Amino acid sequence: MRPPTGQRAPLRTTADPTDPIDTARDEAREAARTAAREERRAQQAWVEGAAPELPVRTAPPQHVVFHLGPTNSGKTYESLQALAATGSGVYAAPLRQLAQEAYLKLAAQLPPGAVGLSTGEEEVDPFAPIVCCTVEKAPMRGELLVLDESHWVADPDRGHHWAKLLLTGEYREMHVISAAEAHPTLSPLVADAGRVDVVHHRRLSRLDVLAAPVRARSVRPQTLVVAFSRKAVYAVAAELDRHRPGKVGVLYGALPPATRREVIDRFSTGELDVLVTTDVIGHGINVPAGTVLFAETMKYDGTRMRPLRSWEAAQIAGRAGRYGLTGHGTAGVLAGVAGLSPSLALVSVGAEVARGDRPSDLPDRLPRLRPELEDLGAVEAAELPEALVRWQAWARTATRGQAVTPDDVGELVLRVQALLPLLRGPLGAVGDLQTVWRLVSLPIDYDPPRRTRWLVLARAALQHAAGLPVRPELVLPDVPVDGGVEDFEQAAAAARDAQALLRQFPGVADLDGDDAAWVEEECAEAISELLPDAIALSGSGSCSSCGTAVAPWVSTCRPCSAPRGRGPGRDGGRRGARSGSRQGRRPTRSGRG
Repeated sequence: MRPPTGQRAPLRTTADPTDPIDTARDEAREAARTAAREERRAQQAWVEGAAPELPVRTAPPQHVVFHLGPTNSGKTYESLQALAATGSGVYAAPLRQLAQEAYLKLAAQLPPGAVGLSTGEEEVDPFAPIVCCTVEKAPMRGELLVLDESHWVADPDRGHHWAKLLLTGEYREMHVISAAEAHPTLSPLVADAGRVDVVHHRRLSRLDVLAAPVRARSVRPQTLVVAFSRKAVYAVAAELDRHRPGKVGVLYGALPPATRREVIDRFSTGELDVLVTTDVIGHGINVPAGTVLFAETMKYDGTRMRPLRSWEAAQIAGRAGRYGLTGHGTAGVLAGVAGLSPSLALVSVGAEVARGDRPSDLPDRLPRLRPELEDLGAVEAAELPEALVRWQAWARTATRGQAVTPDDVGELVLRVQALLPLLRGPLGAVGDLQTVWRLVSLPIDYDPPRRTRWLVLARAALQHAAGLPVRPELVLPDVPVDGGVEDFEQAAAAARDAQALLRQFPGVADLDGDDAAWVEEECAEAISELLPDAIALSGSGSCSSCGTAVAPWVSTCRPCSAPRGRGPGRDGGRRGARSGSRQGRRPTRSGRG
């Protein structure tokens, strides 16, 4: 019966015990609450029963030497000399180029076969008495460890590799090379060492700052020019090439290693006058550069566009004036490239840090621990997501008040969850715990759009293990028949991913690492041939509507990007410029160029 007009029916504030719908709903809620309580108790019992302790080593280092100081202060040179004198050990660095550079230096002064190289992409006598490698490839024990650029321990993506080596590596002696500001972060990781020495280094050459911006026509030989995206690098190189045709090179992370080495060699021998590079140059790569010019001082850090930090500017500016190569150096800014407005004040601060005249703003982050499979307590692959989450809960308890903190395992969880659906069919028989962990740990970028590439390769490995056919082109694309530099770069990157897979799962699609290396070498040769024309034909670009010069990552100027009926000074113009500035400007993560 309806209530009288103007009155509302009373609201039910309690469940009707005789209503089967209300009863079922209450039972479901209570079951959910009970399950949540039981899970919390299980989590807590797991944490309490895990005996929270930091990883320990059975053989602490007898001697640790910290080499602290700014760029170009001889830290790496002295450490390499100690390694050569010892005759056995490891040099580990964040970049392939650094490992290659150390390998060439040591190989030139030691007998043949005494030094090897191991970077994932390249393996030369990897079991030699001395091995130069990227930090991910460093063994966990040996005679002497030289760990370069150790302030990377604070890096959110790769810092756990430095933390693992310092905290659990079993070396008789360690030489730890770092900016001085990172010493309080690093020293607790080797607190068990028998003896610790700290050597403070001072810069060996002058570093001055140019008072006025430099125009493209005034750039001198032996100059590095720095920008922070592929498009910006080409735009700057094209502007410089107009004044020095054929004498300008480019260097950035997407280039194959062989191409990067060739470009650096051409600059070092004077065949190239100017090298336009990303911040890959700032991580210890030594070239005879008298001047470093910043074409921009803003970079995309994976989350947002921001100004360079002073320690980042110092790492780059410090490449100028390498001791024994060019004498004293100068740093400044390049003017005149559309869309780029570098800050001379920021460069000046960076130069002060590079000289050791002021402390840097190196991020104060705790080193991170990442789990190994044996740390997780999982029995089968389906348990990995929960085991990873539980490990992180344990690690938070174990490291409370300590000098380390647990790494974020979110990406590992996502990788496992992406693989588990593949294991419900005929691939389930080969998707054992060890295999799945090896697949999720492959050193292949998981950021979109590379995420799809990792999953394709993982599926191929499982199909091969199950005896199912795998088309070779899924694992290793052919060398492009035609195309531009970017097409060959993408093919070379796919070949490097294939090498990473085939090192762990040889024989997939009847391929091996040599097949992938050949594709990469062919792509590198093609890129080397195409680069001069690619530089000459690039540029800042022009507005597609009115022809005005614009930045390389936008297609229209502000007035033309404004909605009809709105002027360039209103939100429409600014909004258009901002959305355009994001396109094509996302470089790879910091340190990889």
